[in-house]
Amino acid sequence: MKLRAFHIILASGFAFAAAHAAETLSVVPDSAQALGMVGGRLANLHDASAVRVSPANILQIKEPEVLLNLAVWNGDIRLDSNISGSVKMSQSWIYPGSIYAVLPVVPDKLAFGFGISTPFGLGSYFPKNMPFGPGVGAGLRHNLPFEAKLLAVDFTPALAFRVTDTLTMAAGLDIVYSQLTLGRIYPWGVLPGAGGTPDGELQLKGDGWGVGGYLGANWEFAPGHRLALIGRLPIKISYSGRTETVGMPSGNAFLTGVGATSTSRFGSEMTFPGSIAIGYGVDLTDRLTLGFDFQWSDNSSHDDIPLDLGNNQALLFGQSAAVLGWKDSIDLGFGASYKLDKAWQLRCGYLFSENSQPETNYLPSAAAYDRHVFGVGVGWRGKTRNVDLAYAFVYNPIRTIGSAATPAFNGNYKHQWHVISLSVTQRF
Repeated sequence: MKLRAFHIILASGFAFAAAHAAETLSVVPDSAQALGMVGGRLANLHDASAVRVSPANILQIKEPEVLLNLAVWNGDIRLDSNISGSVKMSQSWIYPGSIYAVLPVVPDKLAFGFGISTPFGLGSYFPKNMPFGPGVGAGLRHNLPFEAKLLAVDFTPALAFRVTDTLTMAAGLDIVYSQLTLGRIYPWGVLPGAGGTPDGELQLKGDGWGVGGYLGANWEFAPGHRLALIGRLPIKISYSGRTETVGMPSGNAFLTGVGATSTSRFGSEMTFPGSIAIGYGVDLTDRLTLGFDFQWSDNSSHDDIPLDLGNNQALLFGQSAAVLGWKDSIDLGFGASYKLDKAWQLRCGYLFSENSQPETNYLPSAAAYDRHVFGVGVGWRGKTRNVDLAYAFVYNPIRTIGSAATPAFNGNYKHQWHVISLSVTQRF
C-alpha cells in the first residue's frame, strides 16, 4: 500500500469514536421505566427521567422526588474481516448511571427538574495484537483503534409549566461535558528512513464543553389521549487536549524535518445531533396504556471531524479532517404498560433505530446498524419509594460490508447488547 494511501486510512480511523455520538441510540433510555416501554415512552413516562426525555411530563409529579438509575451493559461485538482475520471487543462490560430530581414549585402548575446523565457515547476496546493484513497498513492492526472512547455527561435543568387545562410546556438546557480518547497502533517503520522500527502508538486525548437547548409540550387533546412533542438543538463541542506518541524513533531525519515531537496538542470538534420527536399515548382502560413514538435525528450534522495534532500534524501526511458522510435517521416504536394493582406494573416495548452510516465510510464497532431494541420491565410503587427493573436486548442483524474505503473493514459485523437497568425513586 502506498504511504499516502495508508495515512488517508489512518486519518479516517481517528474519527472512530465520533461515530457513537451520531447514532440516536448509542445509549438507550437510562431509567428502568423508560427502558421497559422503550418505543412508547414519550407521552407516558412518569418518572423523573422525563426531565430530559419528555420534560413537560414532570408536571404530573406531585411530590419532590429523586431518581437514581444504575445499569449493566454486556456487549457481543465481533468483526470478521475479509482480508485480516477476526477480532472481538476486549472489554464487553459497561456500567452507566444517572440521577434526576423534580421539585413541584406550584403543584400541577410549575415544576423544576434537573438531571445528570450520559445520553451520548460508549467505549470500544480491542486487543493491541490485532491481526496484520497482506501488506503494510492493510490489516486491522494498523487501521482499527484499540481504544475509542467518547464520554458525554449532560447536565439538564428544565422548567415545566401549565398553559391550559390540557396543555403543558417545558424548556431546558443541555450543558454537556465531553471527553474523547483515541489510541491506535502506529507503524513507525513506514516513515522514510525508519525501516525496521517496531510499531508504536498514537494516543489522542481531549475534552470540551457545549450547550444546547430543548423544548417540550404535552397536549391531552381528548380524555385519555395525549401527544408529546420534543425538539432538541444540536450541541457543538470543541475538544482540546494532548497528542502522545509511543516508540517514536529518535534521530529520524524525516521526523526532525517536519518538526514532530513526542507530545503535542490535540484539537477536534463534533456536533451532537439535534432531533424532533413526537409521542402518542392512550389509556385503553384504567389498567392498560399504549404508546407510540417517532423521532427524526439530524445525524448529517457530522460532515467531517477535524484533526489538529499540532507539531505532529505531519504524521497524518496532509490529512486535516476525516469525512464521515452520515445521513439523517429515524426511530420509531411502541410500548405498553399494565397495572396489576395499585403497587405493581408490567411494561414492554420495541424500538427500531435506523442506520445512519453509509457503507463507504464504514467504521468498525461504531453502532451503525438498523437496531432493534426489545424491552420488558416491572415496577413497584410504595408509599414513599418506587423500584423499577427492566431488561433490554439490543439486536443488530449481522451487517456485511463489501465496499468500504478501507479494505480491512470489509467483512461481517456482529454487534449486540444485553442491558439491565435498575431505578430507585425516593419521594419526599
